[in-house]
Amino acid sequence: MKKLDNWIKDTLDPKNKKINKSKKNIKNPKKFRPKKPKKMRIIALGGLNEVGKNCMAFEYGNDIVVVDTGLQFPEEDMLGIDFVIPDMTYLEDNKQKIRALIVTHGHLDHIGAVPHFLKKFPDIPVIATKLTIGMIQKHSEEYKIKNTKLRTVDPEKDTVEIGSFKISFFRVNHSIPDGMGVFFETPAGNFMHTGDFKFDFRPADGIMMDIGQLARIGKKGVDVLFADSTNAQKKGYCMSEYVIAKNLEQVIAQAKGRLIIASFSSLIGRLQQIADIAIKEDRKIFISGRSMLKNIELAVKLGYFKVPKGVIHKLSSKNLDLPPNKVLILTTGSQGESMSALTRISLDEHPHIKIQKGDTVVFSSSPIPGNERSTTNVVNNLFRLGAHVITNDAMDVHTSGHAHKEDLKMMQSIVKPRYTVPIHGEFYMRMAHKEMLINEYGLEEKQVVILENGSILEIENGYARKSKEKASANLIMIDGIGVGDVGTRVIRDRQVMSENGVVIALFRAFEKSKRLVGDPDIISRGFIYIKESKQVAEEARERARKAFEETIKKNPKADLKTIKHDVARSLRTFIAKRLAREPMVIPLIVFV
Repeated sequence: MKKLDNWIKDTLDPKNKKINKSKKNIKNPKKFRPKKPKKMRIIALGGLNEVGKNCMAFEYGNDIVVVDTGLQFPEEDMLGIDFVIPDMTYLEDNKQKIRALIVTHGHLDHIGAVPHFLKKFPDIPVIATKLTIGMIQKHSEEYKIKNTKLRTVDPEKDTVEIGSFKISFFRVNHSIPDGMGVFFETPAGNFMHTGDFKFDFRPADGIMMDIGQLARIGKKGVDVLFADSTNAQKKGYCMSEYVIAKNLEQVIAQAKGRLIIASFSSLIGRLQQIADIAIKEDRKIFISGRSMLKNIELAVKLGYFKVPKGVIHKLSSKNLDLPPNKVLILTTGSQGESMSALTRISLDEHPHIKIQKGDTVVFSSSPIPGNERSTTNVVNNLFRLGAHVITNDAMDVHTSGHAHKEDLKMMQSIVKPRYTVPIHGEFYMRMAHKEMLINEYGLEEKQVVILENGSILEIENGYARKSKEKASANLIMIDGIGVGDVGTRVIRDRQVMSENGVVIALFRAFEKSKRLVGDPDIISRGFIYIKESKQVAEEARERARKAFEETIKKNPKADLKTIKHDVARSLRTFIAKRLAREPMVIPLIVFV
């Protein structure tokens, strides 16, 4: 048996850090096997009240294994925020217990916070499938994180033992290749985490979920199943990628002009299907968008995307000089992102692509909640430029990677857990999962447990209950290079400024006597245009001056904080009465 550090080293080529084939059944001899089982604790650190920042910690005795650390894209009221990551306070408080991070697949809502995790816990090994490891490497390089301990596993073969945990894996179908779920065997019971999944009997990559493997896990006994709930409110089974491929084949075959297909850059299987159809229809493929190019290059390198030489080209104005019916452009921007390639095309601002009469644009995607308006704007602009636009509303050119009701029932029937915990998604999604299991599948209410971010589920003697203890689960917002330095107060200030603007009252005063030197200046941004509202500005200037002087008169030794408070309160009262507005008021005092 090899030590944990050794199997990490075996995974990587020490010279160039290339991913090697995984080793089978590699064990850690430092096992914790008490005679009397302790409580098992599962800590929900993210992903239970949002779509994104998925993160759970499985804790037994002196060992913690973390599953996923993803990011969440900002909500509409998170002004200026790049993304949100899980609160890792609990992990930092129990740093000595963390044994490994397991990542179920390569989407950003599962790997996006891995670089931030590795900055805090650089010695912790990361376990994932080959494509996921490749994407983690690329993502970590953007943060200049090197010398990571990455362990590639084959979900159909490998088992690892880490501390108290015997961990095996199972392949799942999702909207990205190489997804997997996780099965934990511990002295306190057996636990299964599905990751993101659906049952697809004709998947894009041709590799089905191993239902036999699921059945074998079910026979071992599953105390708690943690199951993906993102599409739990949708009826039936999730549509197969095969159906989408047939529809895309029809579109590509019938299009007489250029084809521009926008999709998520991580849908490697979908992109492979499109490439195969393009080759069949004798079209050259051009790549637009940094993430699309990066992911395809990685997929080619790792063997997940295969096309003959000369079929795929980087986009430039020169190599687009082909007959329109010979061109297919794969691009990012299906969510209407402001700086994406498709948005620039729709605004006629792309350096190489100008919409021509006869062009067909296909949105092989669905808008992520919150992106509907921006996506609609792009569609409208493309129509205005003369393109024929096909969206998923008009034709099935996209399918989800998340289980619908019947998929969830099938998982439940195969695994037969004692308890089920709906995970991943908004509260209503998880409640839909619970209600379906009770009303349609026939479980008792006590068998389905709804957790919140910060909840701790304890399992002892086969029974599960929510602990009264709570883990920290604050919103850790990333703005530029800052991590968590933008809190709710900063966001609230940004909201006030965005809705009502800001008014600055600038005073000059003698330092000793605090006597004013002239009248204050009133500076406004996003409130009123001072030159066109001279009367309001003069009244505001007079009110600010009086407030300043009255404060000094009452208390000649008043400090700056007191003076600013009184001036701001006086100005806010005046503006509210005069204009019924509530801008942010900032007094500034310069001593001379």
